[in-house]
Amino acid sequence: MLTLALAGLLTLTAPKTQSGAEVLPFRLALERATPEQRPLLEHLIEGMPETDRGTLTDEFLLAEVDAAVQARAAAPWGARIPEDVFRDAVLPYAHVTETREPWRASLRARCLPMILGCTTPGAAALRINERLFAELGVRYATTRKRADQSPSESIAQGVASCTGLSILLADACRSVGVPARLAGIAQWPGSIGNHTWVEIWDDDGWHFVGAAEPDPAGLDRAWFVSAAGKAVPGDPRHGIWALSWRKTGTRFPLAWARGEGSWAVDVTARYAQIGAPLVAPGEAALRSAATAFFAAKEDARAQVVFDVAADAFVSAHEDDARAIVASLWRDAPGDDEARADFAENVVRTVDRKSAYTTKTVGERGPKGFALVIAMHGGGGVPAEVNDSQWRHMQIYYRDHPEAGGYRYVALRAPNDAWNGFYDDAIAPLVVRLIGSFVRFGDVDPDKVFAIGYSHGGYGAFVLGPKLPDRFAAVHASASAPTDGETMAVNLRNLRFSFMVGEKDGAYGRLERCNAFEQALAALRQTDPSGYPTSYSMIAGNGHTGLPDRDRLAELLPLVRDAAPKRIAWQTTDAVITDQFWLRMQQPADGRRLDARFEDERLVLDAKDCGPLAIGLDRRLLGEREALIVERDGKRSEIRYAPSARTLCEDLLRRGDPSLAFPMRVVVE
Repeated sequence: MLTLALAGLLTLTAPKTQSGAEVLPFRLALERATPEQRPLLEHLIEGMPETDRGTLTDEFLLAEVDAAVQARAAAPWGARIPEDVFRDAVLPYAHVTETREPWRASLRARCLPMILGCTTPGAAALRINERLFAELGVRYATTRKRADQSPSESIAQGVASCTGLSILLADACRSVGVPARLAGIAQWPGSIGNHTWVEIWDDDGWHFVGAAEPDPAGLDRAWFVSAAGKAVPGDPRHGIWALSWRKTGTRFPLAWARGEGSWAVDVTARYAQIGAPLVAPGEAALRSAATAFFAAKEDARAQVVFDVAADAFVSAHEDDARAIVASLWRDAPGDDEARADFAENVVRTVDRKSAYTTKTVGERGPKGFALVIAMHGGGGVPAEVNDSQWRHMQIYYRDHPEAGGYRYVALRAPNDAWNGFYDDAIAPLVVRLIGSFVRFGDVDPDKVFAIGYSHGGYGAFVLGPKLPDRFAAVHASASAPTDGETMAVNLRNLRFSFMVGEKDGAYGRLERCNAFEQALAALRQTDPSGYPTSYSMIAGNGHTGLPDRDRLAELLPLVRDAAPKRIAWQTTDAVITDQFWLRMQQPADGRRLDARFEDERLVLDAKDCGPLAIGLDRRLLGEREALIVERDGKRSEIRYAPSARTLCEDLLRRGDPSLAFPMRVVVE
């Protein structure tokens, strides 16, 4: 009873803030605070996340308040900062879920020399953004260890996400009395990306700036202005939210975490006013027509009308148009069989069916997760052996979340044949698998990888050369090229790597790999800008135990170039019709072509290849409005005329936004 009575007495006599919040964990800090400091301490205590109440010390809070007050007093604009702005955007010691640390003193010492002569907080913020990141050696990269890095973590690594860069910039600003807060969007309307940036309070209110993206024109300038102008007020996912230390009742959207989070205020309306003039009038026409096109049955799509305003929008805003139609394609109804298969972890074509397992590793990237397709060993053995090999592949490659977030898909061979992963039917199956993850699985199509060991490695040796336009990189271990299927010339634009043991002589694996490397070296001599391949022969190693289990750490940072200026292609079947922007309308085994952009020309060395459909866009043409096409010595001129319908048709056919082109021209 004595213990209960004492506990009750402590509860009754514990100090409270003006709003009635109990502050027992920080009683010592409040007792030591000056009359000026106490209301600021109370503000920090009231708004802090619950996790901070059990981890922060009285000394830490007192030091933070004292440093913030001194920064305001020393700033030329300090007296002009409204009290509510100071409490919300200078005083707080953190933003989201980053590690709590005393960053003010070190950043203040670094930034004060940068802002000499600045008389407004906006000017000081611009100066810091221009100089800080270069001086600290910190840049944007997806290889950072976590999205929500503290300043010291970003400085130590030299890389950070947009959130980590924004935290560093906002903290640097606060250290010298510039009100700064994080703002962001969970998903851009019409796209799959998210973003975080910094808002700065200047004398006339709030403005924004991209962290580590200085613009000489000043505040409210950034690459995302147009996209931000389309944000949806009040929408937790498609609205723009700024952080607040006050309990607003709304949480800031965190892409990397779920749960408590930080408080936020809706600031979408201000961005709509800034971005509105940049939104072209044809966007509504494009959205309307594309929505109808993707929702229509196959035999009714020809009747969907695309207004000329939609074509004009595609011509003037090609990247935005591609993102818009990609988003509408992903959200469109239909394709029920593919959706059902995806829900059941199955992929099928007319004559093949494979199961797969999926696990998600790491945090989602700006454009979605990467996709890793891992293929197991085995092959011409009983089903139970292949099943065992499949289970092993589900855990074989080590997780590397620090290299970027990805979906790890362990694909079961579609049969138990000796070449189950590398006959002509495997490429369409993998194309179908990739398309399902791009459409339904939040996967970035420019970050797709294939990797395999033994039987799965043979699959990689076939998939890479057959589908070089589908992957950012492909790796094969303990395997070798297959005659008639693995064409070295097709690897001009693919980061392809292969590894074999010095003592792995079965089926001529070592000899075949050595010969393949010699063929690639010869190709590099004649085409030095192509063939980014690598070969590893592991001395003393046999067929098993190759040192490749951490290979994903090297592959995942890579990004596909979906529109290279040169394509080399030797066909091995009548199934694959496309490479990058080039379509062979009558594919057949044994055809060879070379297609390359040279100055003002597109040169096609493609004798006996039949009609070729060329995809064109600004990635290939630049600012040119006309192109000379030269095929086997004959010339013709093409005028660039992008079409919204063509863009939608190409996307539907290829199932890949980056491989969809707004113009197709057939060269006989």
